[in-house]
Amino acid sequence: MEVRRRGRVQGKRRRRKRFTRGMTKTLFLFLAFVFLLFVALVARIYMLNRDHGDAYKKQVFAQQSYTNKVLKYRRGAIKDRNDTILAQSVRRFRLVLEPKTMLADDEVKKETVAQLVQYFQADAPTLEKLIADNPNSMYQYVEGYGELTKEQVSEFQERMKENKKIQGVWFEETFKRIYPLNTIASNIVGFTAAENEGTYGIEGAYNEQLNGRTGREYGYFDASMNFQRTVKKASNGNSVVLTIDANVQRVVEKMIKKYDQDVGAKNIAVMVMNPNNGEILAMASQNSYDLNNPRDLSSMYTQEEIDAMDETASTQNLMAMWSNFCIAFAYEPGSTFKPFTVAAALDEGQAKDSDYFQCPGVMNIAGTEIHCSLRSGHGNISLQKGVMESCNCVMMQISSKLGRDQFSKYNRVFGFGQKTGIDLPGEATGQLHEKEDLNPVELATSSFGQTQSVTMVQMAAGFSSLVNGGDYYQPHLVKEIQNENGAVVENVTPVVVKKTVSENTSRLLRKYLLATVEEGTAGPAKVAGYRIGGKTGTAEKRPVKDKNYLVSFLGCVPADDPQAVVYVIIDEPNVEEQAHSTYATEFASKIMKKILPFLGIYPETN
Repeated sequence: MEVRRRGRVQGKRRRRKRFTRGMTKTLFLFLAFVFLLFVALVARIYMLNRDHGDAYKKQVFAQQSYTNKVLKYRRGAIKDRNDTILAQSVRRFRLVLEPKTMLADDEVKKETVAQLVQYFQADAPTLEKLIADNPNSMYQYVEGYGELTKEQVSEFQERMKENKKIQGVWFEETFKRIYPLNTIASNIVGFTAAENEGTYGIEGAYNEQLNGRTGREYGYFDASMNFQRTVKKASNGNSVVLTIDANVQRVVEKMIKKYDQDVGAKNIAVMVMNPNNGEILAMASQNSYDLNNPRDLSSMYTQEEIDAMDETASTQNLMAMWSNFCIAFAYEPGSTFKPFTVAAALDEGQAKDSDYFQCPGVMNIAGTEIHCSLRSGHGNISLQKGVMESCNCVMMQISSKLGRDQFSKYNRVFGFGQKTGIDLPGEATGQLHEKEDLNPVELATSSFGQTQSVTMVQMAAGFSSLVNGGDYYQPHLVKEIQNENGAVVENVTPVVVKKTVSENTSRLLRKYLLATVEEGTAGPAKVAGYRIGGKTGTAEKRPVKDKNYLVSFLGCVPADDPQAVVYVIIDEPNVEEQAHSTYATEFASKIMKKILPFLGIYPETN
């Protein structure tokens, strides 16, 4: 038994040895086969790459985008009626580096940086840091080099052609908004913020028209390694042509600045308007600023004052500087409102050209004594004389005849208490008494321009209708829209919004206004050779105890066939006695003498 057991054990051992030897041989053969297969695969790859590598590269490149570039549009220009450029976008270039390209070769990087330092006076450590901090980037804008000219770029590109070691540099096209006349018409034009976003003025109101649409350029290699490019062109913006005359605007602004320096006032503002179509020919105040540097407050404040401002005060002062006084500021007009009261009474038959009135110098209205401009009284006075001598008592009597209903109706007819619709942002409405609140005292004071507030553009537009035959034109600053080639794509047609008064009433008003300048209170507004019609205003400001006044002149020329309406406001002149409209009438005379020839309005030969 023992012998048989040992035999079985030995048999098992022999079989196990034979199995192990078989497995080893099999494994060896398998590994040899894998090795041979790997060698054959490497050889095949080598031969394929040698014989067909270019073809495979082409197939790979054909599936890869080569370029995907945004093409920027040019924002349209803003021009005056004579094509003088007020705002335009000029082509500029930004310096862009490719750190990854430059770091691939140390000699390339050194030479490229050296050439940038030499040509652009760039700072070498700044460039080195920009490259080192962004080793994998293919786009790094170099701060401070975003307004390179075409000439600068072209010259450097020539260097790149001559010196192949200058690599990883390119120039991105962009546009910079510039304002060639700097401060001229700043409160009309407005300015742009980042990404061509118009702010204030025409830039803001016509932002969509001025802006174009970006384009895009796609490029890639096809299967034959030919570069294929697809371009969707950018669409440039339209240009906006204004109704203003830059020469007239410049003269007006220069004279405002001189008056502010010589005399000074809280506010000085001037408007010039064509009464026959609503076109604004000039619009200015002393809070102008440099459109190329709109956050610079130095035009209105000393450096000491600017340094003392906190962030809130600085922001408030900037907004005040950017605002347009002529449309955004409401005030009590004073006696320049009287022609509107007279016109309403004439149109409603509550007064006639032949009427006479008694002016005792003071009237008791519902227990309140209200004085005339002449405290001793004008005595027996005609309607025309009432306008000429600016008689408050005449106005109170005819407004009493009109009553609250008709007076309130004509306030609205003349456009007060509502926006005119002028094509500028930020227009104010002023404040009127509600019809129910026009009690005897309020009706009396409103008749001569106190206790209700208006804006300059409301007054100019309403007054234009009084002297042009009764047509109320919507005031506007845009004359037409042009495409990038200068072709007119939109004409701004003058809009007659409503009829305010009859032709006969308008004729009488023109006669009264001429007499006011020739023989009445507006005498200092005369200009040699011209027939000027107009009305003065001396509005007492609240609180009355401060004895501050807003003085003004609102007139037209030629008086019998007006081609221009001129409105001047001097708010709180820096003089001891403010309550004299002479400051405004004399200033208006000087302005008209200079600007009328620019407007094609010349002195009469007789």
